[in-house]
Amino acid sequence: MEELPDLDRLSHADKDDLIRALFAQVKALTAQVEALTARVADLEGRLAKNSCNYSKPPSSDWFRPKPKSQRKAGQKPTGGQKGHAGCAEESGGSGSR
Repeated sequence: MEELPDLDRLSHADKDDLIRALFAQVKALTAQVEALTARVADLEGRLAKNSCNYSKPPSSDWFRPKPKSQRKAGQKPTGGQKGHAGCAEESGGSGSR
């Protein structure tokens, strides 16, 4: 039903039929909304489960939150100890190959 019919021109029997049809449609749509609401709740529950809070292996996590560093930025300087020469290889032209 796309457009509301002119209710003044409908008989009582036609109005009763219209009410019954609309009631059946409301009942069907209500059942559909309830089913979809249950499905959304199920999918949200699945989405909330991961290896940290559910008995699943970590490999089955499709979304893994990145681990966050406990160290605050600027708390310690990066790199080695001061005064240490280091042991990095020189990038010379003669390789071991």
